[in-house]
Amino acid sequence: MAEIFDRLVIRILLAGFVCLMIYAYRYAHVIFYPSVKRQVLKRINPAENPADSVHLFSRLIGIALIFSSISFNESSGFFLSLFHFAVWGTIAIILYLLSLFIVESIVFYNFDYTDEILKRKNMSYAFISFCHAIVIAYLTRTVMTQSDNSLIILLVLWLYMLVIVGFSIKYYTFISKLTFSRLLIQKNLSLCFSYGGFTFGAGIIIASCFDQEHYDITVYCVQVLLKTILSLLIFPLFKKGLVYIFPVKLGDERGFEGQVDQDMQNLGYGFYEGSVFIAGAILTTMIVNRIQFGTIYPFF
Repeated sequence: MAEIFDRLVIRILLAGFVCLMIYAYRYAHVIFYPSVKRQVLKRINPAENPADSVHLFSRLIGIALIFSSISFNESSGFFLSLFHFAVWGTIAIILYLLSLFIVESIVFYNFDYTDEILKRKNMSYAFISFCHAIVIAYLTRTVMTQSDNSLIILLVLWLYMLVIVGFSIKYYTFISKLTFSRLLIQKNLSLCFSYGGFTFGAGIIIASCFDQEHYDITVYCVQVLLKTILSLLIFPLFKKGLVYIFPVKLGDERGFEGQVDQDMQNLGYGFYEGSVFIAGAILTTMIVNRIQFGTIYPFF
């Protein structure tokens, strides 16, 4: 009975410690977004600016995903295990925030957080940022799991992951009919659903490429690269196949260009594109990771 009570106390203390680290993260948010300093220090009002709430709390979900990859082994001693948890939790949060900052600097290079969120209350911008927060957290969680508590391997895999994510972001302009910058300025929700589906699809593919057994870091990186290239070849096939199987009608029978452009800006079309991206990504991971040829063929 005493042992059960001790375990309960340890779990409660650990939960309180996690809340303390999340509280510290709330103020660390100011480092990357100095313009929100006054908002962080006061009570949050979601009704005042929904876009800001979506932007901020997406990070909270991301932090929760990050912490889910960190284990606590009490057999090493309570204080030593707590120290390990705190160090790796801090490293994970720093890498997560840096990843978000780098990715959003690439995607939103023509846009400013203060203008789009605080002034214009752009929900399209906020939803795209929400997708970034969830996907980057999931990928950071994946590389932390694969690092096996090695800081050097973690940094190598994290940088490797950022390079692949950076290239995948540029891929959107080649497979989507929507114009990113123009529609984002217009606060168009069709864009955010389309780009959100693409982001989640890319995250699924990249995470599946990293999720594999490894004994040598060099061989592992080569395997990840080969699977990424293979996914890049397979995904367009599924996308074209799904579009062919489920064709959509844009514009009226006369096919006016203006009407076609207006239909593509419709929420339904954005959801259609996003669904195709996610479905294609899931099917791609099946082809790349779930087909085993044995030892006769190459490992990829």
